[in-house]
Amino acid sequence: MKKQLNVGFITTLSGRWPRELPEKRMKEYGEWLENNLKGINLIKAKSLGDSPQAIEKISNQFKAEAVDIIIMVYGAFTGDDASTCLAENLEVPIVLWAPHEPSFDKNDRLYANALVAVTMNTASLKKLGHTCYPVYGDKEEEAIALKVINLISAYNTIKKLKGTVLGLFGYRPTAFYNSSFSESLIRKTFGIRMEETDLKVVFDEMDHVPEEAYEADMKKVGEDYAVSHLPEGHLENHSKLYVALKELMKKQAYDFATIKCWPEMGNLHTTPCAVLGRLADEGINIGCEGDIDAELAQIVQHYLTGLPTFITDMINIDEEQNIMTFWHCGNPAPSLKNPKHDFTMNNHPLAGQGTAFYGALKEGKVTIARFCNIDDSYKLFLLRGTSIDMDRYTKGAMANIKVDAPVRDIVERIMEEGIPHHYSIVWEDVADSMIAVCKLLNIPVIEM
Repeated sequence: MKKQLNVGFITTLSGRWPRELPEKRMKEYGEWLENNLKGINLIKAKSLGDSPQAIEKISNQFKAEAVDIIIMVYGAFTGDDASTCLAENLEVPIVLWAPHEPSFDKNDRLYANALVAVTMNTASLKKLGHTCYPVYGDKEEEAIALKVINLISAYNTIKKLKGTVLGLFGYRPTAFYNSSFSESLIRKTFGIRMEETDLKVVFDEMDHVPEEAYEADMKKVGEDYAVSHLPEGHLENHSKLYVALKELMKKQAYDFATIKCWPEMGNLHTTPCAVLGRLADEGINIGCEGDIDAELAQIVQHYLTGLPTFITDMINIDEEQNIMTFWHCGNPAPSLKNPKHDFTMNNHPLAGQGTAFYGALKEGKVTIARFCNIDDSYKLFLLRGTSIDMDRYTKGAMANIKVDAPVRDIVERIMEEGIPHHYSIVWEDVADSMIAVCKLLNIPVIEM
């Protein structure tokens, strides 16, 4: 399991300000962060940061627990001594969060004055060269909540990326130069380390799968899908490969992988489409056709959501309905199926040399993405859309996705920019979170 982001939470005020509101905000914002920041380790300050001595003690607490980023909520006005002390002692980014002032009363005093504090503290931190993110508004405001959530999610994703091992089962298919990659640029940009396992190792592992293991899997697949129409030997190869890849991912300690899925695998009647789909539903993500850059998008999407994604081609557009068709041979996770239509396991739809899923994919908001090495630096292609209820209209698996921009313009821009043909789709709107990740990594975004 990748290390979680350590987020320090502190509520501050200068000592002369009333404590009732800061204590209330410390409780309420602390609970909100616990409930809304998923997959992180929240480290709460043990007291209000209401004096230099208290800030020093909290700073030491955060240092001992290796805090990666701090969320500092203004309980009331706070001088810039608190934020600068934290920044200098810990050398981590600080989110400076100023909620709105309580209701004003012309016959009563100010109780927070947080807007003044956040502008003052932001200016001081920037002047000293520290990284900070000012936020002005209440946690109940959707835009404000998403700003904080997306930022923390981005930092959490980047921490995971820097510890990720990406395995290569073979290189790339014949005549697929788009699947070539720069290992050093990927490590420099994302912090991802790559290692390679030859396809012969995969085939040898298949040969050593115990008979009881692959027969048990064949039985399970036969209970879930009609398999009598598969060519002889295809189901046995499917189950052997399924068991072998699970074992190799574990043995090699790969977090993610790509695979050269043809021509060698097809020549041995073990094209892996349906295997990859099943593994994705178990959190084992292996991208097809050796496309590392599409896999980078899958990795980020999976870290942000924990969900399986669909690596796919865009094969058609409907300009009248403004729909784009995303299709691939048969590699989607079964959990992505549209229950209104048939979802079956079949022979490979093009080569006829393995197992593949045929079906339409489910409805819902989606994020379509691909990292692209263009002129030896990375850009992110990004598209938001909605997968609609439409059955497949050719063999394989497809999602028909309605988008906002005119589909003709999107296709023309893809060709103009030189964006390769594979994309990763996740069934959640994480576009803003992906933009936040790219901002931290200094990666330009091509959003359409």
